[in-house]
Amino acid sequence: MYTTILWDLDNTLLDFTATEKHAFNASMRSAGLTPTDALLALYSEINLAFWKRLERGELTREALLSQRFISFFEAAGITGVDAAQFRDTYQNNLAGVCFYLEDALALCTRLHQTHRQYIVTNGVASTQRSRLRLGHLMEVMDGVFISEELGYEKPAPEFFDICFRKIPGFQKEEAVIVGDSLTSDMLGGNQAGIACCWYNPRNLPAPDTTRIDHTIRTLQELLPIVQTLPKS
Repeated sequence: MYTTILWDLDNTLLDFTATEKHAFNASMRSAGLTPTDALLALYSEINLAFWKRLERGELTREALLSQRFISFFEAAGITGVDAAQFRDTYQNNLAGVCFYLEDALALCTRLHQTHRQYIVTNGVASTQRSRLRLGHLMEVMDGVFISEELGYEKPAPEFFDICFRKIPGFQKEEAVIVGDSLTSDMLGGNQAGIACCWYNPRNLPAPDTTRIDHTIRTLQELLPIVQTLPKS
């Protein structure tokens, strides 16, 4: 039985795709530019590549935050925009909205009565905490672990080691990580020695190289996996 749930945040509980679109479009307009779906797709591809490099330890967080928009403007052929100012505007726009996936808040509220729940997320701490507060998720979580504050990114074992030390009475065999990312959530869970539940709404094929203990296509499918029992 699982008593402790470690939740990924973006594109597991919160709809980061919708958040990114909102922040990108609003930031483009603030810079006097016209947002398009094609430009958003280009930025999203570049941004994802930067985050994957961060997960692999190939660059620093500051390098990611400062370089991704420079790379985007170069790739899009956009000139005359202050990338640093655009970065700050974008980050503020990200922090100002919260879009849920499915019935995530209702599910977490229900599980709060029976399980310990923690957020485990990569990202900018101020942005993530703002979104958690806006969505009232902080009220049903027992703790929040953000890579920027811990000094390590998922899937690094050090990230999870710190989480485990900070969770009172933590038992690996009673914990499960739930997330959409194979490279940060599932790999991180593999390396940390805990059960892994892959949130896979698009029904993608499972890799042979990563242990996945459970696969769910909707968040509600988690309920029979995490059997209810009194929270200790």
